[in-house]
This record gives sequence, C-alpha cells and structure tokens, in this order.
Amino acid sequence: MFGIFKESEKIIDTYEQVGFILKSLLTYELRDLPIRYEFWYRVAIRQEELRTLSIEHRSKVAMTSAVGRFHQTQYEGTKQKLSKLERLADMYKSFCIEEEREALNHRLHFQKEAITELYEHVQNKELYMYCDSVQQQFWNAVSEDILHAIANLD
Repeated sequence: MFGIFKESEKIIDTYEQVGFILKSLLTYELRDLPIRYEFWYRVAIRQEELRTLSIEHRSKVAMTSAVGRFHQTQYEGTKQKLSKLERLADMYKSFCIEEEREALNHRLHFQKEAITELYEHVQNKELYMYCDSVQQQFWNAVSEDILHAIANLD
C-alpha cells in the first residue's frame, strides 16, 4: 500500500556521473574563491592566477642558486596545475551540453564500470576528508582517474 508513494529511483547514466565528478573536482579546486562569483568566472580567475604565478616563477628561475631551483620546481608544478585545471574545465564544458549526452554516453561505454566506481567514491567523499593532506591526495587521485577514463574523448 505504501509502495505507491515510494519515489522511483532515478537512474544516473555515465554522462551525469562524469559531469558530477568533474563539477566536484572543479569545485574543490576553486574552494577558496568566493561563492558569490559565478562558477565559470571563478574558473577563469583561478586560471589567471596560475598563469600569473607561472610567469612570476619562470622569470626567477636560475640553476645557479637554491632559490632559483626552487622557482624552477614551482614553475613546473604551477604549469602542471594550470594544464590540469584547463583540461578539467574543457571536459566539464563538454558535459554541460545536453545535445552531446547520447554520443558521450556511447563513447564512455567501455569506461562505465570505472566511472561508476569513481562516482561512488566521490559520493562518499566524507570518508576521505579527515585532514587536508588526505583530502588533497583523494582529489588528486580522482582527477587522475577521471582524466584517464575520459582521455579518448578528444
């Protein structure tokens, strides 16, 4: 009798799972920027911050001193962060286009199990958030896995 009022479970397809994972990753990357700004504006701000920081470190690279080598290391790290952020943002943009849903679902068919497992991890992320370093490691692992899973979409 009470089964009539039970909500039917919505089936979440691979397209939605990937979109959710990418949005969660980007939100984590933008966590220290004010929420009052629109999402894509915050993405642009973070990208510009990383570009500026990269240029600043690049200008101070000198292999003859420890500080110069520090700037070299920071330059390479910042360049990688920027590249990863740009890739995540570009991928998320493609998952915001509803007309692409069927084609993307089809192309992601072979990665469905890996994406579903990753989606479940992100859904239960509270289990992995007990300190900042673990949180950072978790999101780095999610980023690596999702980029690997959707690597062939380009």
